[in-house]
Order: sequence, then C-alpha cells, then structure tokens
Amino acid sequence: MLLAFDLDKTIVTQSYELRDDIVATIAAARQAGHQVTVLTGRTHASARPYLQRLGVRGPYSVNHGAQVFDTAGVLIHQATIPELYVRELLERYGQRLDLESSCVVNDTLYARRPEDPRWAWAHTALQPIAPLAHYPGGAADKVVFSVPDDGEVLHNEITARFPELVLYLWEDHFLEVTGARAHKGAALKLIAALLGVPQSETVAFGDGVNDVSMLQWAGYAVAVGAQAHPGALDAADERVASPEEGGVAHWLKANLLACH
Repeated sequence: MLLAFDLDKTIVTQSYELRDDIVATIAAARQAGHQVTVLTGRTHASARPYLQRLGVRGPYSVNHGAQVFDTAGVLIHQATIPELYVRELLERYGQRLDLESSCVVNDTLYARRPEDPRWAWAHTALQPIAPLAHYPGGAADKVVFSVPDDGEVLHNEITARFPELVLYLWEDHFLEVTGARAHKGAALKLIAALLGVPQSETVAFGDGVNDVSMLQWAGYAVAVGAQAHPGALDAADERVASPEEGGVAHWLKANLLACH
C-alpha cells in the first residue's frame, strides 16, 4: 500500500508540531511493508524538517504538486507559472492597497513587503522570504495574494483571465495560484507510477482545498479534522480526527497495523 500524507492540519498540528505518535506509527507502517510519501503545499525548504523526521527520502511533492522529487531527492517534475503570467498577475493585482502579493520560486517567497504581518506565518513555517524587488525573473511555482473578505471575487476574476491555472482560496484569506497541472492529484499519480503502485493500492490523507485532487485520485481517501474543506469531505471515503487528537495515527493502527 502507498500511503500519501498532506502535512499541515493532517499529520502536523496547527502549532506546526509533528507529534511523536504519528512519527512512530508511520514508521511502523513502513516496517510493515507499506510505502510512504508526502504531498504538501509547503516549499521544499519548509517541508524538509518534516520529511527528515518522517524518514521520507522520496519520491515526494511540494508546492501543491508543482514539484516532485525522486528517491534520490532529485527534482524530476516541475509545473510552473510562465514568467509572462507571473508578471501580469503581479502588475495587475500586486499594487492594490487591500492586497499583499508575492511569488514563490523554488524555496523562496518574494513578498512585496516581507515585514507585513500577513507574512508572519512564513517565518514560523521556516519559509525563506525576500523582497519582491529581488524576484530574479523566470517561471514561478506559486503566486500568493493575501486577500480581503471578498477573496472569491479575485479568485473568479483570475480564473476567468487565466483558465489554465490552478487556484486555491483559503479560509485565512490567502489566494494561491499555481501552474497548469500543478496539483497533488497529478503528483500522486506520478509518484505511484514511479513506485510501481496501482491506483487501487493508494491511500491519501488530507484536509484542505489543495488536497481535493489527491483525495479524488487515490484508491481510498481519508479527510482529516472537523474543519476539513467541503471538497475534501466530498472526495473522501471517511473522515478522522485532527492531528491534535491523533486521527491519522489511530486510522493506521486500526486499519494497517492491527495484525502486527
């Protein structure tokens, strides 16, 4: 079985803790013969400490499926936003006073105003951050806006203008834009193929809007937490409790480790 885990609010708590019980249970699942991968919206730099603690050396995916790394940690797939689109998005919307804007290139988030409190999470999440003026050009993995309460208006406007891009609107008023096919469903399909695991033998765990495509593709899907996104719930075969309550660890023990 291939076990595919999102990180934040799935196996990592809201305070960014990867608890000992989930680490031990995932290790036990691997020892029982199951394969383990991670698919996260975090950048590689931000995800690396969690990957190391889980013993996941690859393949895995970061930046919402925009990047996939193989078992040697080598980048083998990258679905980016073309530079022309990046610049148009930032020029069209980046100067609005009610927004904060940034783009992500590999590990670095280039923010219009890195000191703005709306980017405080980036420092907590081990996310390298630099002024947008230092953006080196070229394609980007993500464009990120902090949006007002009517973020759906901007979401719909960008979707209409760039229908090939993938957008994620979060409840904390961040709108993330990624390239075509930069989603976890495509990444999980690639990872399963690399490992020689059929779709029917994959189990995906996630909670957010960016996990929906992964949950839809997996042979079995588990939504996590009481606040799981409605799309994740619709795609899931069942729901378990939050990482604070050990939901995924309990599922693994009950379903995969009961005989060991």
